[in-house]
Amino acid sequence: MSDNVVKFRPIEKKPDPNKPKPGMPGWLPWVVLIAAAVAITAVQRAGWFGG
Repeated sequence: MSDNVVKFRPIEKKPDPNKPKPGMPGWLPWVVLIAAAVAITAVQRAGWFGG
């Protein structure tokens, strides 16, 4: 009777390509974006863009 049993292997999980790299925290892109916005605002207020 045990000859008719189908044995299944566990499904191997592949790493998700959309996840950030293990060394990079998830909040880092936001910090970079905010820092760029602050830098652009400072340059505009200094008058370097002719504005």
